Amino acid sequence: MNDRSSKISRRAARFPSLVETLALVLPAVAAIAMGARLIAGLPNGEDANYARARDDIRALRSVMLLSSHGMPDTETGLRALVARKEIPFLPQDPWGRPYQYRNPGKEYAYELFSLGPDGVESKDDVIAWNLHGGR
Repeated sequence: MNDRSSKISRRAARFPSLVETLALVLPAVAAIAMGARLIAGLPNGEDANYARARDDIRALRSVMLLSSHGMPDTETGLRALVARKEIPFLPQDPWGRPYQYRNPGKEYAYELFSLGPDGVESKDDVIAWNLHGGR
């Protein structure tokens, strides 16, 4: 080998090829991108509260609809589900208040809802018949 070819082969031995570099870098870039996507997809605190309220309302509504005892009236309320041992306890909404229930309701046959973060009937409520839209 001449001097020039030996310098090139020594340089090639020191520096990885483009393919080798991409093989090392791309998995790390993909992992970072996936992590960022996962973090971006996590709900913030208030979104998580609304999601939990929707889940609780779906579960309570399912228990009431599947009950062999029928829907409780407003006076008996959701406590009837615990008394009949259909659920072990009544959950509080994510803002620390009891879920609201009316049968008959003001606008529908029955109404099951959370008063939302402000604690009064308003547009931020989570309602069984409109879980994502409020009143």
